[in-house]
Amino acid sequence: MRKTTLLLAILTLGFISLTYWVFKKLELPTFSDQTIRLSLDEKIESLDPAKAFTDDSLLVSAQVLEPLYQYHYLKRPYEIEPLIAEGAPEISDNGKLIKIKIKKNIFYHPHEAFKNIPREVTADDFVVQLKRISLEDLKSPGRGLFDGIVEGFEGYSLRIKNKWDHIYTTEMAGISAKDRYTLEIKLTKREPNLSYYLALNFLSPMPWEIVQFYKNQLDHVLIGTGPFIFKRYNDGEIEMERNRNYRDEYYPSSGDRYANLEKLLDSSKEKIPFIQKIKFFVTGNEADRWEKFFKNEVDVLTVPKSFISRIYGPHGDLNSELKDNGLMVKHFPILANRWLAFNMRDPLFSKNEFLRKAIAHAINYEKYIELLSKNTNLRANSVLVPGISGYLPAKEFRFHYNPALAREYLKKAGLNPETRPLNLVYSTRGNQSINLIEAQFFKEHLQAIGITLKIQVLTFPEFLQKGRAGELSLFTDNWLFDYPDGENIFQLLISKNFPGINKSGYANPEMDSLYEELKQTSNIDNREKIIHQMEDLVYKDLPWIPLMYESSFVLIHPKIKNYRKSSIIRNYIKYLKIED
Repeated sequence: MRKTTLLLAILTLGFISLTYWVFKKLELPTFSDQTIRLSLDEKIESLDPAKAFTDDSLLVSAQVLEPLYQYHYLKRPYEIEPLIAEGAPEISDNGKLIKIKIKKNIFYHPHEAFKNIPREVTADDFVVQLKRISLEDLKSPGRGLFDGIVEGFEGYSLRIKNKWDHIYTTEMAGISAKDRYTLEIKLTKREPNLSYYLALNFLSPMPWEIVQFYKNQLDHVLIGTGPFIFKRYNDGEIEMERNRNYRDEYYPSSGDRYANLEKLLDSSKEKIPFIQKIKFFVTGNEADRWEKFFKNEVDVLTVPKSFISRIYGPHGDLNSELKDNGLMVKHFPILANRWLAFNMRDPLFSKNEFLRKAIAHAINYEKYIELLSKNTNLRANSVLVPGISGYLPAKEFRFHYNPALAREYLKKAGLNPETRPLNLVYSTRGNQSINLIEAQFFKEHLQAIGITLKIQVLTFPEFLQKGRAGELSLFTDNWLFDYPDGENIFQLLISKNFPGINKSGYANPEMDSLYEELKQTSNIDNREKIIHQMEDLVYKDLPWIPLMYESSFVLIHPKIKNYRKSSIIRNYIKYLKIED
């Protein structure tokens, strides 16, 4: 008995030693805790795919939900590829009839609403979701995309008296399931950007059983088909686990030059997802997020603007704290810009273009970029951003810092601060330190030309609520493009989108007409011509003053592999790998 025990012990030790030798000799990766930890800036108000539209809510929901199409992770310019769809849409009737085949054997995550029966995705689930988006009471930001484009979408909510429980039995003319796996969409007119719309989380499939189970109250519900299963959201934490029944999907095997240079193709053709768990921490305080990263409580951190100076030492080299810990710093351009906006429904601004021009010339743009981004962002010379069709890199800046000229415009506006004090209210786009620094910057610059600025500090949710209700006066805003086309940003200046995403309340029939023309034009040259006309109107009417193009510094712990930031690819966690 003792000899047997001794022999077993020797064999066990030998096996352990051999295993260790193999891992060391072959330099195989060792996998320990396969949990990735990420931070969120704000509390999430809704996870309902019809309503979720903040960066954080989209990031969280994109790990669980899957629309018909997605963007190729490693290619720029961006390419659309099938996700739940079997292939590209079949388009006929001059672009107005769309047929999409759906992959078979894609199943939702388990839920009691399915009564312990595996629930397969069907074409009907996409019909249900589009009908939900049309409901007026739901106030979906996606309504504007489909209103007037999908047959029967406009007026559908009125037809069913905005009652969600009528969705299942009341048809919408423009969308139907031709069979279990064939979705048909009828358009009133051709929509060149439809493929982009089909890649948005708005159109993730929604089973009727879930709608019925929760009586269409899905703000805190997240049931999808994706690689991760939503487990819980409480105490400022969100947890997800790998979907062990996820279908066979693989890491991309091709990419652009950046992907090759950064060795992002090393995981090619490996089955995804790699990670076992995701933990999101809601950490509104920038200093807390920074501290969590350096205490190894967060694995990837988008550096807050006010902390950029901490990345580099006095001579421009990497900070020793980062260097000594082997931390990686990546700088990514993103499809985002920032502008100063006026409420064009406020008579003080709408009836006085000279006041708006005075403010435009009161801003020291170079100082603004230095203060807010440590000169890592670029000054905006356009409403569009680099990487978007129609953007002209050589376009001149329309406004320059000139306080004397700004005072002249105030006189033309009939405003004399010396005899009649001019008081304006500026609302912040959040209550982070960078928002307060930005507000103080504008206060000082407008004070220099005789305008007193009162600062209204808002949280980001308060900013969105007031902005979409048209209750802001003077404010900065920014836009992360949802899809890489200029049409995406001009929707913020269309009159029918006020109240709503048109926070400026801007209304110009010519802009509305050009927007409708743009939505029906597929020729690239003609689209660019229309976009340039629309941009000229923005500068003429001046509801916005373009400020800068955004970029991101990201800190990454060395164990995280395959990371590539994108402002429109949010389902990226399935591609990440943890290797110690």
